[in-house]
Amino acid sequence: MRAKRWPIQLRLAVVATACIGCSLAHQHLVGDSIWSIPPSNEFYSNWASNRSFAVGDDLVFRFELGFYDVVQVSRREFDSCSADNAFRSFLVGPATVSLNEEGVFYFICSFGNYCLLGQKLSVTVQRLLPPPTGASPSSTPPASRHLK
Repeated sequence: MRAKRWPIQLRLAVVATACIGCSLAHQHLVGDSIWSIPPSNEFYSNWASNRSFAVGDDLVFRFELGFYDVVQVSRREFDSCSADNAFRSFLVGPATVSLNEEGVFYFICSFGNYCLLGQKLSVTVQRLLPPPTGASPSSTPPASRHLK
């Protein structure tokens, strides 16, 4: 008895559906360059304001060991540029931070006065809603998510 063959369109639909979740996660290279003292205090906040961050995305901080670090802190510590009660520290770059839940997350560099010079980042992470029933991944407008 011969096995029944699925039409190519059905096989492609199954593969596309299986990959929808994996294709929605993005890696964001922080600042689109190395994590360093920025040219202005607003550099990283401007960079973040032009992007959407979703649960499942990653932030990638590229930096050299011994020159910079990445410290996840509270809002209070972010505002005061202190890392007295840090949640997490990354001393070796590149550092990848997975955004596993919704909320606002704060990161600073704890070296010298680098944070006061603008080396700090806050991101708002949202849960990405699944596409409407019957919509294909290609029907989502490309401008709705910044790909990096």
